[in-house]
Amino acid sequence: MFIIFGTKGREVTENTGQFNCPNCCSQQNITGDQKQQQYTQIKVAKYFTLFFIPIFDYETLGRYIKCQHCNSDYNEKVLEYIPPTFEQQVASYIEQELKGGTPITMVVNKLKSQGLDNDQATSAVDNVVGGNIVTCHNCNMDFLKGIEKCSLCEGRIGN
Repeated sequence: MFIIFGTKGREVTENTGQFNCPNCCSQQNITGDQKQQQYTQIKVAKYFTLFFIPIFDYETLGRYIKCQHCNSDYNEKVLEYIPPTFEQQVASYIEQELKGGTPITMVVNKLKSQGLDNDQATSAVDNVVGGNIVTCHNCNMDFLKGIEKCSLCEGRIGN
């Protein structure tokens, strides 16, 4: 009589639930808990086999999270991910624009064209700028402190 035994790697579903998938949230511009996706937590382990049938696991190799919507795989820490709020997204956008050399008034106008009213746009920009303003001496446009060259008239800005 022959007894055939061995080992085999295997993935097993351990848990399911809902989470904020970074990929889905960034593609759909989702903020907060507006739309969570289903996930599967998968354990990868070595199994003892008898006649090619897995009997029990004897070594866990790792675990990962799989988004059921976009099929992306993530480390387990992704379950702690919280997407940025709308205010955080706006602040990040403003900071990128200002550090890129866009004048402050143009950033306010861009925000207004994207649906914010004048008070909201001005307040959001003021929160990012925080009084760190320099003015171009040629065209009198205001920029974030640290910008050295005016993007409109190409003049040097003195800090």
